[in-house]
Amino acid sequence: MRSLRILIGLGVSALFLVLLLAKVDRAELLESLQGVSPAWIAVSLVFFGGSVWTRAQRWAAILRPIAPLTQTEAASLMTIGLAANNVLPARTGEIVRAVLLKRQRGISGFAVLATIIVERILDGLVLAIFLAATIALAGGTDILRLFAALVGGAFLVLTLLAMLLAMRPVVAQRLTAFGLRFVPGRLRGRVDGWAQRFLSGLAPMKTGRSWVVVGGLTTLSWTLEAFSCWAVGQAFGLGLDLGIYFGVCGAANLSMAAPSTSGGIGPYEYFAREVVGRFGVATALGTAYALVLHATMLIPVAVVGLFLIWRKDLGLSTLTPDASEIAEPAPGGVR
Repeated sequence: MRSLRILIGLGVSALFLVLLLAKVDRAELLESLQGVSPAWIAVSLVFFGGSVWTRAQRWAAILRPIAPLTQTEAASLMTIGLAANNVLPARTGEIVRAVLLKRQRGISGFAVLATIIVERILDGLVLAIFLAATIALAGGTDILRLFAALVGGAFLVLTLLAMLLAMRPVVAQRLTAFGLRFVPGRLRGRVDGWAQRFLSGLAPMKTGRSWVVVGGLTTLSWTLEAFSCWAVGQAFGLGLDLGIYFGVCGAANLSMAAPSTSGGIGPYEYFAREVVGRFGVATALGTAYALVLHATMLIPVAVVGLFLIWRKDLGLSTLTPDASEIAEPAPGGVR
């Protein structure tokens, strides 16, 4: 099954890379890449670093009631997880984070996964809002409108469902009991245990205040990344308004929800160029922008993540954990 996901991801990435490069003049592309400003790329990295740090503090805020983390611990685990996402297919980084925290704090892997799912759902909702707002205010192509409508609707439904499960435990228990009726009797006890551990990870989000705080941090983190997109645009002299880069941030990152290879290579670049191209940026220049933009997001995180793995003496096997470890009970019982 994992091999099939990898093959599908490689196929999707290859398809979008072909679409990205099919009509690009290679000479113009190289010329555009040579004209980039290193100073603005450095500014972009500062904004992106702030985005990653904010995401880490958001995760720490979700986890605080069940596994208090220091700011540094949260940032280290977040960076290692992002590094795994960037160098390995199938978003392995989410499993890496769950397994590492379970090993370090004895927290149920399913509970940690629940907190990560909350993050991903809110990320998708905020990014969809960014893209929809850009389209509403400045316009967009048919493919961008369809993309924003489909993805935005899906993440809105998922957000409401997550809020229902977290804020109404009785409803969550009833849904669990209903679902267990379709599970074979010999597996029912084990599956129920997994479900209870997963729901325990949603417990910190049981109040409206929790959703406001975490939603605010989510918005701040992606706003900083939108500024990073803007700084790379400045490096290429695209001359676009700041608001357009919120659409770039939204479309490019939402595209990674589709199966693809490491770091969303292919879809990310294609949709980033699709947005800037809508606002008059030439194809070769837009392609160069998209390639460099994604590189500023992938390479530094991968390097820092690998450094942290080396510094903590975790070994490269950290990047390829056994996913079945998540299903094992945490030491000392369910937490």
